[in-house]
Amino acid sequence: MSTCGTVDRRTLLRFAVAAPAAGLVASCAQPAKSGAPAVAPTASGSIKVDPSAPLEFFNFDGGYGKEWTTLPLDLYRKEFPKAKVKLSSGQQLQQQLQPRFVQGNPPDLIENVGLDGAALAAQNQLLEISSLLSAPAFDQRGKTVAQTLLPGVAETGRYDGKKYQMAYVFGVGGIWYSKPLMDKHGWEYPKDWDQMLALCTEIKKTGVAPWTYQGKFPGYLSVPLLWTAYKAAGPSIRAAVDNLEPNAWRHPAFIESATRYQELASKKYLLEGSQALTHTQSQTYWAQGKAVFIPCGGWLENELGDIAPKDLGMTVAPVPGLQAATDKVPFHMVSGGPGGALIVPAKAKNPQGGLELLRIILSKQSMQNFTKLTNSMTVVKGASEGLQLSSAMASMENVVADAGTDIVQDWNFRLWYAKMLANFDQAMAALMNLDITPDEWSKRVQRIADDTAKDPSIKKYHS
Repeated sequence: MSTCGTVDRRTLLRFAVAAPAAGLVASCAQPAKSGAPAVAPTASGSIKVDPSAPLEFFNFDGGYGKEWTTLPLDLYRKEFPKAKVKLSSGQQLQQQLQPRFVQGNPPDLIENVGLDGAALAAQNQLLEISSLLSAPAFDQRGKTVAQTLLPGVAETGRYDGKKYQMAYVFGVGGIWYSKPLMDKHGWEYPKDWDQMLALCTEIKKTGVAPWTYQGKFPGYLSVPLLWTAYKAAGPSIRAAVDNLEPNAWRHPAFIESATRYQELASKKYLLEGSQALTHTQSQTYWAQGKAVFIPCGGWLENELGDIAPKDLGMTVAPVPGLQAATDKVPFHMVSGGPGGALIVPAKAKNPQGGLELLRIILSKQSMQNFTKLTNSMTVVKGASEGLQLSSAMASMENVVADAGTDIVQDWNFRLWYAKMLANFDQAMAALMNLDITPDEWSKRVQRIADDTAKDPSIKKYHS
């Protein structure tokens, strides 16, 4: 019997908040020939592309939609007018793309939200794309692609030192609120969970729910829990978790963080029924003012679209720590950095075309267009220059500026171990449903990590 399953809607772009399960595509695909070569740039500066070869780009039609793809695809058509260019899209990448990986006919470029990138890379299903970084930038004369990217972008998307994935957004994750609503009541955003729970008590008195979250996708809330523990304990706790060290999840900071987040449910600080809400339902209720706080990534504004009132004043803030006086990481630290994953399948019919389209997507004009359409930051320097920023976009840039060097990328275990991530988020659901205590949650997640460490079929990575 095949072990291939289904995948839930999304994995969060890499700050932020992943779906309960990543794809099992790699375990079902036929391994490609090992050592699939990277495509080298030609002397003229472009990737070697068959000008008449068809090209297919698979777009994840989620929070960022697909309107942003029009410009880079048109630029590709202009460069290669004889090529037939096709845009495919969807939200269930595993179901849609699994058969195509098995048949050796995947799209030439994929916006990956749902496939297990680590497993695909381990089975040589992905093209190694380091050569792209040294290729000339598409529209910035005299610069390589790498020289146009924000710090840290070129280093992401690597497994065993080889680059297989390219980020395209510069994500910022945190807790969102309406600034006009907060100002109306004289509420200040809390810096730790003692202050947060005290504020929740005050908010509840007004008849508004303090919190809601995307309960059907518990990863949206498990991510802030991780960062609260991180702020309390410091970077060593993240390294222990990512490296699957024994008893890493038994750290008191995890148990205390789980205790505080569970109190949102036990003290009825959640909008009623939040545990059963989808991402769209919870976000809509939040935009309607039925709850004050919601965890999400930087795509929230674009995903809400016209649902959000014009005067909502969407504002993002860093995740609160446990206790500001004793936390080892300052409050202004924010989770973020390069996010999203564009991948070129090694067995695609036109991988060179996929790599060239990726170079075009990373052009300044394409990324500025992306920012304009989605109100989201990108990985290319200066992509927001000259644009009128929304309150949400402006708040994300402010958070990044305040954080300075204290911008920390996603926990690696969430990228490396798809099965572990799925079980971890299920444990979060149980915690928020009050089915288990915080200590039981800690033990359960530790068992999940131990099972991952002992499983010889899972390739291990180390930070």
